[in-house]
Amino acid sequence: MDISLLSRMSADLLIPTDKLDHVINSAPYRYKIYQIPKRSGAGMRTIAQPAKEVKRIQYWVMKNIFSELEIHANATAYTRGKSIFSNASPHSAHSYLIKVDFKDFFFSIKGADFIRYSKKYQNYGFSDEDINRLVKVLFWSQKRGAELNLSIGAPSSPLLSNLIMFEFDNIISDFCTSKGISYTRYSDDITVSMNDKALRGYVFERINSEIRNLDSPKLQLNHNKTVFASKAHKRFVTGLVITNNAGISLGRDKKRKIRAQICHYMQGKLSEKERLSLKGMLAFARDVEPEFVSRMEDKYGKMTIM
Repeated sequence: MDISLLSRMSADLLIPTDKLDHVINSAPYRYKIYQIPKRSGAGMRTIAQPAKEVKRIQYWVMKNIFSELEIHANATAYTRGKSIFSNASPHSAHSYLIKVDFKDFFFSIKGADFIRYSKKYQNYGFSDEDINRLVKVLFWSQKRGAELNLSIGAPSSPLLSNLIMFEFDNIISDFCTSKGISYTRYSDDITVSMNDKALRGYVFERINSEIRNLDSPKLQLNHNKTVFASKAHKRFVTGLVITNNAGISLGRDKKRKIRAQICHYMQGKLSEKERLSLKGMLAFARDVEPEFVSRMEDKYGKMTIM
């Protein structure tokens, strides 16, 4: 490139290069750290949220560098135009599925993985110095001198994880396609489905093998969360239910919650924030299970949730 990364950032962000370079060099340590309970209730999850000046630079990188880079079609999280419905629907026609989960997914993706990805897949035209600047901007260090890794809490981490997982997604997708198997990945959740029950053990071992052989990033499965499911049991994929007639359902609990919120809305009990949330839930429900929304409209009349 004719202009360095630092100069481009400086011109766009209106920050002098010397001040910007100082922020970048100290960026891995400019995080607010706190913990929240895990959804499973087992332990706490560490959140590392970048300071606003670091977050601003991360957003710049996402818009100006990452926006045109390729994400695998089977990666359905954090991708415009895709959702949990996009992740579940490819599996609706199959009788058997396997769900596996990566252990400490974001934390397992290191600054060195981004450097390798940059050199193997992308031609930014940046110098090694500029790539190292990107690492400092995008990765977090728990303490000075510690290895840099992605954090839960940085706006750039979800997109960056999808980029770095491109090689893995490509390997698993090609293998599954050759066997007539469906594959999707929603962040750290992998789902594969098939109609041949005999393939399940083989596919599971193949996924394990590819993870072990992957040069970058170095990942591990959380075997406590591995699920083998069939039509004999209720099948959940990213919170949605796959029905035995090859459909996708919101599930009983989500529909009960929506019904309750509609009743509260009709009674004038919802706040502005809650009305907006209900509007979003209904829009999503219309995509996933439009007949359910039609039933609600028949019962309560067409609702305008403003």
